[in-house]
Amino acid sequence: MNRRTAIDCLRRGFLSTRANLGLLWLRLLQELLVALLIIGSFLPPLLVLGGAALLEGEWNESAVEGWITGLADQLPGKVLALTLAVVASLVIGLLAVVVWGWFEGGILGVLIAAERQALPGAENRAGGWRWFRTLSLHDFSGWGGRYVWRFFWFFHLAMTVGLVLLLFMLLLVFGAVYGNESWGPGAAIGIGCGGALPLVFAFLIFVLWVSVAQPAVALEGSGALRGSSLALRIVGRRLGASLLILLVMVVAALLVGTVFAVGQGVAGLFVQDSFGALITLYAVFSLLQMVIGAAINVFGLAAYSSLVVAEAGGPPR
Repeated sequence: MNRRTAIDCLRRGFLSTRANLGLLWLRLLQELLVALLIIGSFLPPLLVLGGAALLEGEWNESAVEGWITGLADQLPGKVLALTLAVVASLVIGLLAVVVWGWFEGGILGVLIAAERQALPGAENRAGGWRWFRTLSLHDFSGWGGRYVWRFFWFFHLAMTVGLVLLLFMLLLVFGAVYGNESWGPGAAIGIGCGGALPLVFAFLIFVLWVSVAQPAVALEGSGALRGSSLALRIVGRRLGASLLILLVMVVAALLVGTVFAVGQGVAGLFVQDSFGALITLYAVFSLLQMVIGAAINVFGLAAYSSLVVAEAGGPPR
């Protein structure tokens, strides 16, 4: 097995991202399409229940309250239409997952192929980033079509595990409230603190598992369940490396967010008298932040791809 340190994975991830910069724009397109589909999934029930009139009219608190109170009167006569609307919402929501899975398969397919192509030690050679260059739209669409259903099912698996963790969190809160009412504040603190520590650790492992599982799902011969199982084993034996990659991504995202927030606030002082200039400024800053956010995301996937390929015993065929 070619064991790599977290620093090696981060360096290779950076070079892979640099060599395949087109993935940033594909990531942005993915986020845009998925966001539009998610928003669209809420429209059918909203239209059936008269939401169009609400959107066309003046949006204020009294209008929203009036629409909500009128829902009870509308429901009896719109059961069939509302049922069809809910079905349409589910179909659009599933389509959003399919679109996400297609793009995710394409992105991870390219990054795994880059790891396969770049020989060990490429990160230590001048111009080594060129060894990672594998992106083409033809290959991207091929990987996306090949892996779309893997990521479709992985998405639902990850959502299920996440919901189970949220359920445990709610049970912990109810337990603390019950303990406070039954035995006093001391019991509530004991239940809350005693359950919070393992739950926080479980959420951390969940985040690491999801991060490592995405490239693991894209390995040759893998799948949603097999890749998820492999990812859990990798997190178990390379917890420090997995955590360091995640910390680098989080710190980078926080730094970018802080710099853009401060920069936008300072720049806004110079154009606050012009509404058009202010809107343009915010649009430019938002677009730049989205691009850099996509770069951080692809960089993290590339770094985890390097770790997974090494831990899986070498590049996939």
